[in-house]
Amino acid sequence: EYLHQLKTTLFQSAAFGRWIGLLTSLGYPLGYRGKIRRFRPGLDYTVAHYGILTTNSVLDSTLCFCSGDGKQCSFDEATGELIGSDDDAVLESGDVGGFECYIAADESGEDQGPDAEYDEEDDTKLLSVSASNNTLSLVYRDPGTMRFVKYVGCGAPSSRWDLALEYDVDDEEDSFGDDNDCEQQDGGESKIE
Repeated sequence: EYLHQLKTTLFQSAAFGRWIGLLTSLGYPLGYRGKIRRFRPGLDYTVAHYGILTTNSVLDSTLCFCSGDGKQCSFDEATGELIGSDDDAVLESGDVGGFECYIAADESGEDQGPDAEYDEEDDTKLLSVSASNNTLSLVYRDPGTMRFVKYVGCGAPSSRWDLALEYDVDDEEDSFGDDNDCEQQDGGESKIE
C-alpha cells in the first residue's frame, strides 16, 4: 500500500518528471510504465528476453528496499573483504543475487530461450546495480539493452522490494512541460503532460 501511494503521488507526478529531466539532462519524460515488485529469497527473479527490448531509449528509475542500512561498503585491500553492515556486504558482493543487471542483446537477434544462462564472464554485461536499502538508481537504457533482476538466492538476508518505472524520454527536447499531472492511458502506460 505504501509503495503504491509512493508510485502514484511521487513517481508519476509532473514535479518528479521535471526533477529527473533536470537531473539527467534528458528532458521532460513523455510517458512512463512500471510496477511494484517483490523478489523473495530462493524464489523470484526476472528474465532477459527479446520481448522487453524497447525501440527508443528509456530512463529506468528503480527505488529499492531490502535489509541493510543502504550504505555503500568499502573494500579492505589487505583482507580482500567488504567492510560495512553484514546485510549490505552480502547484497553488494552479488553472491546471493538480487542485483539488477543490464546486458547487450545478442547481435544475431536470436532469442536463446529460457535455458540460456546468465554468465558473469559474458562480454555482453554492461552494468550491475546491487540491491541497497532505500536507494534510487537512474539508468539510461539504449535500444538493444535488456535488464533483469538476478535470482535472489536463499542466502539473501531479505526480500528485495522495488518500485521500477521506465520513462520514455526525448533527449532532444528542451522543454520540461507545464505543471499538469500525469494522465493514465490504457495498457498500464501513462503520458506525462
